[in-house]
Amino acid sequence: MFGLTYEYKDISNIYSGSEPMDHQSVTRNTQSTLLEISYGITDRLTVSGTATFVRKYRETGLQSPVAGDVLITKGIGDGLVMLKYVLHQNTIQEQYQLAVGGGAKVPFGRSNLTQDGLTLNADMQPGSGAWDGVIWSYFSKSFAPATTLNFFLYSTYRRTGTNQRFGDNDRYKFGNELIVNTGVSNKINSKLSYIAMAGYRSTSSDMRNGNPMPDTGGKWVSLNPSLRYQLSNGISLKASGQIPIYQHLNGLQPTTAFSTSLSVFYNFSENVIF
Repeated sequence: MFGLTYEYKDISNIYSGSEPMDHQSVTRNTQSTLLEISYGITDRLTVSGTATFVRKYRETGLQSPVAGDVLITKGIGDGLVMLKYVLHQNTIQEQYQLAVGGGAKVPFGRSNLTQDGLTLNADMQPGSGAWDGVIWSYFSKSFAPATTLNFFLYSTYRRTGTNQRFGDNDRYKFGNELIVNTGVSNKINSKLSYIAMAGYRSTSSDMRNGNPMPDTGGKWVSLNPSLRYQLSNGISLKASGQIPIYQHLNGLQPTTAFSTSLSVFYNFSENVIF
């Protein structure tokens, strides 16, 4: 399976804890292009890889009487390599699938971009500069032939590594991350289907030289609707969105207002684990 995704994420909201702030002095967004490749080694084992290109935009001083300060960074982002194994295949007699996986986030992206001789903050760098360990699990339950409805639940846990940008004097570690998504998918007609999904994300505080960074980390709950259209036996399109419905952040932080994405997939077979 080959997949190409474009994602736009608006990060202009400002929250303190779970309270939105009215003053909008900063606007931010991230645009990402992701190339995914998955290959079924056997009917149970799949290897997948993801490469990214990232563009980050930040404008500060929006309420200042003078012109705001604009910062744009872009470049190759980090990659992801995963192995996924199906513990139980979906069959007519036992209509559920259970799979597990693991892998690593690979620090392809630069993490040392500078402006006016100063290294930019870690959140404006294309890459994290660190290897991360990732574990993944997936469960789905179908109800054929009574209905094409499918229930699913999957989770990802990422334990982050440390980036030593200036040796032992500047060790930066993004917070560990847990993501849990659950929902249902169903066909509208022979070509069009929908996915109604809710997501939970939790990150611990970032660390610098062993000390927690203020105004980092938090918990988010979002709705993630999608529509998928089957152009042909091998090609499909997917349009997705993300709408935050609850967030509780550590301190005062910018956070996601919304995100949207468009994907195209080319499948050579039905055996790839998504």
